[in-house]
Amino acid sequence: MTKEVIEEKIPWIPLMALAALLSFLAISTWRLLLPLGGNWQCFFNLGATRVSLIPIYPFILLWLAYPFIKKRRMSLQTLAYLYIVGLVSSYTLGAAYLDFCITLTRIRLYDTLRLLEGLWWQPSVEVVSAMVRGGVATNWVEWGPVVFVMSLLYISFWFFTSSITLIFRRSWIDIDKMPFPVIIPAHEVLTFVEGRRGDYGKRKTPFLIGLVLAFLFMVPVFMARTFPWFPDIYGWRAVGGCPSAVVRAAEGDILGSTLVWYSGYSKNPVLVAIFLLAPVNVSFNVCFWTLIIIILQQAAYYMGFYTGALSLSGSAKLCCPDGVATTAPFYWPIISMAGGYLALTVMYLFQRRSYVVETLKLAFHSNPSVEKNEAMSYRSMYIMLVASAIVSIVTLTLFGINLLSAFIILLVGCFITWFALTIVWGTVGFGDSERLMWAAGFLRILWPDPSTAPATLDYVMSHFWLQIGVCLPTYGFGNGFFETASVLKMAGLTKLSNRRVFLLTAVCMIVAVPVFFATSVWTANLYGSRVIMGWGSCSPGVDYFCETSPASQATRPSLQTYATYIAVGFLWTMTLSVLRARFIWFPFEPIGFIIAASWSGMWQEIWSVFLAAWIIKTIVLKIGGSPLYENYIVPGVGGFIGGVAFVTMIGVVVGVVRFFVPF
Repeated sequence: MTKEVIEEKIPWIPLMALAALLSFLAISTWRLLLPLGGNWQCFFNLGATRVSLIPIYPFILLWLAYPFIKKRRMSLQTLAYLYIVGLVSSYTLGAAYLDFCITLTRIRLYDTLRLLEGLWWQPSVEVVSAMVRGGVATNWVEWGPVVFVMSLLYISFWFFTSSITLIFRRSWIDIDKMPFPVIIPAHEVLTFVEGRRGDYGKRKTPFLIGLVLAFLFMVPVFMARTFPWFPDIYGWRAVGGCPSAVVRAAEGDILGSTLVWYSGYSKNPVLVAIFLLAPVNVSFNVCFWTLIIIILQQAAYYMGFYTGALSLSGSAKLCCPDGVATTAPFYWPIISMAGGYLALTVMYLFQRRSYVVETLKLAFHSNPSVEKNEAMSYRSMYIMLVASAIVSIVTLTLFGINLLSAFIILLVGCFITWFALTIVWGTVGFGDSERLMWAAGFLRILWPDPSTAPATLDYVMSHFWLQIGVCLPTYGFGNGFFETASVLKMAGLTKLSNRRVFLLTAVCMIVAVPVFFATSVWTANLYGSRVIMGWGSCSPGVDYFCETSPASQATRPSLQTYATYIAVGFLWTMTLSVLRARFIWFPFEPIGFIIAASWSGMWQEIWSVFLAAWIIKTIVLKIGGSPLYENYIVPGVGGFIGGVAFVTMIGVVVGVVRFFVPF
C-alpha cells in the first residue's frame, strides 16, 4: 500500500530531554505514591493500565499541548512526537511495576544460600542495608553495575521484539488491518487537540460527552480514595487493591457457593470502553467459552474434583493450591497460555508463510518499491533480529543463566508469548498474560523433576526471568512488540514516516531506560524502606524469587502433565484457527477461547467487562449500524479514555503532595 508521507524535522534534543524527564517523574512519583496504602499507585500512576496497557503519559502530553494549538505553535507532527515520547516513558514504568534493581539486590539480605554472592553487578550487603534504611547518598560505584545490567536487558529485548514487529508491520497493519483498539482513543484525542482549529466536525459532541463521563466516573473514585469523609459512590474502597476494579466473591457468596467457577467480577468501565472497539465476534467468544468453562468445572465438581471450592472466597479459588483455576482436571493456564499461545503463533506463521518467505527474499534482494514505506530495509530488520537475539542471550548469562535456558527464555518468554499476545492485543485490546504456573513448564526440558534439582543460581534465575518475562509486556520482554506496533499504527493513522517514528522511539527508549533505573536506585537510597515494595522474605529471596525455587516448582504439575495439557491446548487452538480460516460462517475463533481460559482472564475477572461491551456494541450496531458506531461510539471512547488519563494525572499530583504534606 502507498500513502502520503509527511516529511518532518525531528527536534531531537528537546524530545530526548523530555524522555529523560518523563522517565524520572514516572518512577519517582510511583515510589512516592507507595506509602499511601491501598495500592494507590496501582490505579493512579504515570505508567500503563492493567489488561489493555493504555499508556497514561501520551494523553497527558496531548492535553498539555491543547492551549498551544490555537496559535498554531504545534503541528500534527509535533503532537505525534509527544505521543511517542510519552508512550516510551509510560511503558518503561509499566503496569504494577516490579522494582528489578532493588528486588534483585535486596534479596542479598535474605539469601541464606548465597546464590547471588560473587556476581560482579551486585552491590555489597552493606550498601544494600544502607539503602533499606534510607537517607543515604547513592554510591554509584556500587549501584552503577546493576543499573547497567538491567538497562541492557530491557534494551536488548526491546530491539529483538521490535525487529519482529517491523518485519510483520505490513502483515498486521496493511494486510490484516488489525484495529489496535488501544491506539484508537489516542488518535481520537490527538485529532481533537489538533482539530481545535475547527476541523474536528460532528465528532466533537460525542467526544466531549465521553470526556464528561470520564470525569463523572474518575473524580468520585479519586475523591473516595483520597478523603475518608467523601461518599464512596461506586463502592471503590472495597476494590482499592490490585487489580483495580475487581470485586472478589466473599466466603458464603450466593454465586460463589453455588458455582465452582465463580470468583467475582470486574466493574472497570475503562475496559468496557476499550472492548467496545474490539470485534463483536471475539467478545461473543469470550462470553461463550466462559460459559463452557463454567459448565465443565461444575461437572468436574460433581465428579469429585474441587471438593472444597464452594466454601472458598474468590481469591482463594484462584490462588490456593486446591483452587479451581490451576488444578486438575483442566489446568486452564497450561491449555490456554502454553498450548494456546504456541498454537496461535505457529498457526499465524503457517498461514502467513508466503509473507515470511517474501520478507526473507527481500532481505537478500531488496525491492525499494515494496520497502519504501517501511522503517528500514528487510535486510536491516533481520540483521537487527539476529544481533539483538545474541545480545539478549548474552545478557541473560550475566544473571547466571546457562545458554540453553537463555534460549528457551528468549523463545518462549519473549517470542512465542508476546507474538501471540500482540495478535490478541492488536485485535481486541487484551494484552495481559500473568506468570503464575504455565511458562515454567517449558524449563522442565532442562529440569524434569524440580524436587531433585539443585537450588542453584542458574535454576532460580532461569525460572525467575521466564515467569517475569511472560507476566506483562511492560516488565521488559514484550515492550518492543507493544510499543513499536503502537507507533507504527499511529504513523499509519497520521500519515507520518514509519522510519522517523521508529527511530525516535528507539532513541527515546535508549535514553529513558537507564534514567528510569538510575532514578529507581536513587529514590530508594533517599527514602529507604518507606518507598520500597514490602514483599515478605524467605530463602533464597523475597516473594517472586521464592516461587522460582526448586521447592516451590516441585508443587507444580509434573513434566507429563505439562506436556499433555500443552498438547491439548495446542491442538484445540489450532483446530479453531483452521475451522475459522476455512469456513467464514464458523462462529468460534481461538482468541476468545484463549482469553476466557487464561489465568489472566480469570484473575482480572474479564468475562464481565467483555459481556457488557458485547451487549452494548451489539445494540448500537442493531439500532444505528456502522455510522452510529463510527461517529458516536468511537469518539466517545476517545474522550472517555482521555478524561481518565487526565484525572489520573491529578491523582498522581495529589498523591505526591500527600507524601510530603500528609492530609
